[in-house]
Amino acid sequence: MQSGSQELLIDFGVAGNGGTFCRSGWSQAEPRHTWTLGRESTLELPPPREPGAYRLLIELGPFVWKDKLEVQRLAVLVNGVQVGEFALREVTLVDCVVPWSVLASRKAISITFTHPDAAKPSDVSGVSDHREIAFAFERLRFFREPDHPGQAAATGAPFLAPGSNDSATLPPDQLMMRFESLGENCEFGLAQRRCGAEPLGLLRFASAPLEKLLAGLEGNFEGMGEPDQVDVQVSENGSEYLVVDRRFGFLYHPWILAHEAESEQVRQRETTRLPFLRRKLLEDLEEGRKIFVYHAMIPLSAADALRLFTAIRAYGPGSLLWVELANGSHRAGTVEQLRPGLLKAYIDRFAPSENAHDLSLDCWVEICRNACRVLERLQAPSD
Repeated sequence: MQSGSQELLIDFGVAGNGGTFCRSGWSQAEPRHTWTLGRESTLELPPPREPGAYRLLIELGPFVWKDKLEVQRLAVLVNGVQVGEFALREVTLVDCVVPWSVLASRKAISITFTHPDAAKPSDVSGVSDHREIAFAFERLRFFREPDHPGQAAATGAPFLAPGSNDSATLPPDQLMMRFESLGENCEFGLAQRRCGAEPLGLLRFASAPLEKLLAGLEGNFEGMGEPDQVDVQVSENGSEYLVVDRRFGFLYHPWILAHEAESEQVRQRETTRLPFLRRKLLEDLEEGRKIFVYHAMIPLSAADALRLFTAIRAYGPGSLLWVELANGSHRAGTVEQLRPGLLKAYIDRFAPSENAHDLSLDCWVEICRNACRVLERLQAPSD
């Protein structure tokens, strides 16, 4: 794990870092993924520094073709011990628990993927591709499970991991992993990406107006990801897909260009991803380990911010970082505590609606550092 972090992210796209970890059994990286080659592929990861149970989350898609090749089998072995076995028919998220006994006292972590159904597209579909492929790997996350999921809930206090009072020097990617966006748009999710942080988040790139968000929180986001609740559309300029959640009305980016897949493939992918992301958000809300970020397209009233904070606290001891524009009384980057766990921050500017990428990155990072400092002071032992 890098720089003492408890999470390692591997991006298998051509601009990612997959080449650092890939060993045998891989093709050349493509824009979004890397295909496995042959019947076995291996990765080598640095050893984790802290004992505990770890998890592998892998975003990947199988090579399948109508009636000729309907499924790809996959086994996952860590240091020779099998931790998962799957039969996959569509793009999905693979989840494996890795016990510490498998990782302890190792100089490196060897991960082996066996895929006995690998085949050549030239034989199956008739295209001129003679590689023997099985799975297109997009992302892999390897991270440590929390030691005490109920710790924050038991104390009723906002939670930061022990020894985490290093917000002043924490690298931006690790700093940003402490936060999770609840909307209203994708600006904060893009700020995390610019810092090299890619957390899994249900609403990270979603349009989530307050009333729809509150309805989702009050309804446990029940129904999100069910096949009849997922609608796939093409953007107005025809360049990318957009997904509409019919249950609560959220609109979000799946980050798939219109020429990269059929709409039905996108819908199948989302019906697999969304239930997992929903469960993860509910777990994060209950454990209170994330600082949830929200900013509205128009200024939010204090009463509405309190409604949102109350909805978050109905799950557990989570914190809310409410962000508004700086003013004459509050300079940009300032974070103030309105009550324990409810923070208000001030930013110099939001990204314009027509270009969410034109964001004030330095100010977002300053806000996140200051928010962590506020919570660290709350947790610091009194003399």
